[in-house]
Amino acid sequence: MKFNKVTLLFLLLPIFGCHNQPGKQNVTAKDRLTDSINNQKAIDEQMAQGNRPDDEQEPPTQAEEKKRIINAYDQVQTIDTVFATGTDKLQFHLKYSCLKDSKIVVPKTYDLDNKTPKPFVTRAFVSTILLINNGDSVLNRQFQASDFNPFFEDVFGGNLKKYGSILMPEFSRNNMVGQQIVLAYSVAIPTTDIGIGLSLIITKDGKYKIVKNSK
Repeated sequence: MKFNKVTLLFLLLPIFGCHNQPGKQNVTAKDRLTDSINNQKAIDEQMAQGNRPDDEQEPPTQAEEKKRIINAYDQVQTIDTVFATGTDKLQFHLKYSCLKDSKIVVPKTYDLDNKTPKPFVTRAFVSTILLINNGDSVLNRQFQASDFNPFFEDVFGGNLKKYGSILMPEFSRNNMVGQQIVLAYSVAIPTTDIGIGLSLIITKDGKYKIVKNSK
C-alpha cells in the first residue's frame, strides 16, 4: 500500500514580528461582504413579514390609499379613556367616522400615479368628542376640516382648505400637560402628502381652542 506524502509546512512567525496593534482588528473585504449580506438578509426578512425598518419603509401608493379611504367609509374608530386630575374624573370619548352625505372632488391634477389622471370623488371624515367631568357632560361636539381652516394659512393656493379632510386624531405628547387634553389633528388632501398638523386643546370644563403645530 502506498501513501501520499503530505508535507506540512509551518511558518513560524517571530514573536516580535508583524502583528495587530492592541485594540485593533483586521477587517478584510470578505468580512465586509459577509456583514453586508447578513444585514441585507435581515432587512429582507423584515420586509417579507411586513415589518420594515424605518429607513426601508415605503409609503402607500395612491391606488392603495384610495382603497384604504373607500374601505373606511363604513368603519368607525373610537377612543375611550379616563383621566384623573385632582378631584376631577374626566371621561373622554372620541368617534372618528365618515360623513356620508359629504362630497370631496379631488382634482385630477393630484392623480400622479395614473397615465390618464382622473378626479377622485370621496367623502369627508369627522370626529365627535364627548367629555364628561364628574358625571356632567361639558363638551359634546363634532369637528371636521372646516373647523380647523381659520387657524392656518393655506400655502397650497387654497386647495388644502377646499379639498382637505381630517385624519384620525391621536393624543399629543403634550396631553394632560397643565391638566388639558391635547389632540393632534392633521388636515390633508386625500391620497396626497399635502397637509398640515394642528392641535385641539380641551380644558376640563369643556372649553377648547385650536392652534397650528409649531415645526
